[in-house]
Amino acid sequence: MSDASGGALRVSRTTTRVRYPETDRLGVAHHTHYFVWFELGRTELMRQAGCAYGALEDDDGVFFPVIEAGAEYRAPARYDENLEIETRLTTTEGVRVRFDYVIRSAADARLLAKGFTVHAACGRDGRPARLPESLRARLAGSGDGA
Repeated sequence: MSDASGGALRVSRTTTRVRYPETDRLGVAHHTHYFVWFELGRTELMRQAGCAYGALEDDDGVFFPVIEAGAEYRAPARYDENLEIETRLTTTEGVRVRFDYVIRSAADARLLAKGFTVHAACGRDGRPARLPESLRARLAGSGDGA
């Protein structure tokens, strides 16, 4: 199920601060940390949807390994800078779930990076499994007022 208008099914925003060990000697965040920040945003979106990862894995036996990821870097994030991470659930089709991300400086809304991750829903055995309809509805915001 994807939004026919091309919009997001669910949007979440969270913040984090660039920590010293995430930077190089010039105080610029290393590119790999953007994927960690994407995960922070995705985890918060899932939590807000009532689908915390721990519960999905432990109670429902549903796992979401990353099967594709990408990022486009626009400007450097620097040590001690506050970041706003916007996460959008854009697709839930079959076994696939896609999230799109935008990271901005919280101080001036400067675009730092855009990216995406695609996940395959898997069961405890590691084999792909279609998303349960109840989970698809929670992710899409059906019935939760989102």
